[in-house]
Amino acid sequence: MKFFNSTLIGLSVAAVASLTLGVEGASAQLSVVDASCSVANLTGTTDCEGVYSGNDSNSISTSTELFGKTGWSELWKVDDSSGTAGPLTVALNNAGDNTSGTWTLSDDFDFGDYGDIMFALKGGPTFTAYLSDGQTRSGTWNTDDLRNGGGRVGPGLSHFTVWTTGTGSGGNGEPPASVPEPAALLGLGSVVLGSRFLRRKSEDA
Repeated sequence: MKFFNSTLIGLSVAAVASLTLGVEGASAQLSVVDASCSVANLTGTTDCEGVYSGNDSNSISTSTELFGKTGWSELWKVDDSSGTAGPLTVALNNAGDNTSGTWTLSDDFDFGDYGDIMFALKGGPTFTAYLSDGQTRSGTWNTDDLRNGGGRVGPGLSHFTVWTTGTGSGGNGEPPASVPEPAALLGLGSVVLGSRFLRRKSEDA
C-alpha cells in the first residue's frame, strides 16, 4: 500500500511539472518570418527582434524571452494605426497612409516606474519588437520591418503596444499580473484528487 501511495503521489507531481513546463515551453516560442529588423524604423530604441509571425498580444507571455529577458507584460495598446491609450499616442504622417507616423509618451509617464520597456508594432500577419532606450518619449515609426499577407514589406499598422518586464525603481508601476496557466491548474487538480483518494484509502484501512 505504501508503494502504491508513493507511486500515485509521484505521478501527480510529475503530471503538474510536465503540464506546466509544456505550457511554458509552448508559449515561449515565437515563429520567425525574417531575422532582419532595424531600430531606424522606430526611433528611441536600441535593439529589435523579429520579424515574427502572428500577433504580439497573443504570442508573448511572461515566459517568452525577448532581448534576453522574460516576464513581459502588456501595458497599453493603441489598437489601430492612430489613437491614444494611457500615456501612449500614435499618429499618422498622412491620413491616407497608415505605414508611417509618430509616437509619444505623455509627461506623466515615468520610465523609472517600470523595468525594461519594449514596443511592438503589428501589421499584416507579423509583428516586430523594439527595446526602448529608457528615456526617449517621442519619435517616428514605420512598418518597413513588417510583412503583409503576400510577404511584401510595409503593411498598414494594425496596433502599437507598450510592454514592460515589471515594476522599476520608482515603484509606482503596475507589476505584471500573475495568471495561472490552464494546464498548471489541471495538474494541481490532479494532485488534490490524488490526495483525497489517499486519505480515503487510509481511513478505510
